[in-house]
Amino acid sequence: MKRAKDPKLHGLYRSMERYIDGDARAYSEVYGVLSGRLRGFLLRMVSDRDAVEDILQVAFLKAHLARERFKLQTGDPDSAVQAWYFAIARNAAMDHLRKHYRKQRREVKRFAAEDDDQDPMARLADQSPTIEELGLDREREREIIDRVQAAIARLPAGQREVVELHKLRGMSMADIAERLEIREGAVRVRAHRAYKALAKWLSPSVFALLWWLSR
Repeated sequence: MKRAKDPKLHGLYRSMERYIDGDARAYSEVYGVLSGRLRGFLLRMVSDRDAVEDILQVAFLKAHLARERFKLQTGDPDSAVQAWYFAIARNAAMDHLRKHYRKQRREVKRFAAEDDDQDPMARLADQSPTIEELGLDREREREIIDRVQAAIARLPAGQREVVELHKLRGMSMADIAERLEIREGAVRVRAHRAYKALAKWLSPSVFALLWWLSR
């Protein structure tokens, strides 16, 4: 029986085409459709929610850098876009597991065993560039940091404080909640609203690089 198309993916391929052509709004459309799905997928691989948020942004950064390599092959075009992003997210999660959880070899081995079954989209995702391949010089890095800091300064005080503690000081959501004497759920709401605003104000690549330059 032929699998029914997911109506929530309708138009995703069109958004991807516009995104590749440089339409900033199209990036927001792609992110809006896929970010929740990718987050849920990553949580099944990595239990640390803070780590998942980092991996999610790394995945979108890698996809942004490799977006022009995306090529439709066969099947439903909307599903193909989703599959490509899932492959990139999976690879980013594997990199995280190898780097931070070397002792958990069984978990890594379980996911790595699936490599033999990778489809062409997954192999294409493996070719996405690393952050080192960006070749950012000091001047460019300083420019990006200045733009990010200017955007953060535009946030409401409560949201700005959470972003500064989370990304610029490396504190976990739980630690921020304890420091601010509020519930962790409230911290996550502030963070979500702040990053949503930053995504609108910054270009996709600069917004994603926030996760790297603040590490």
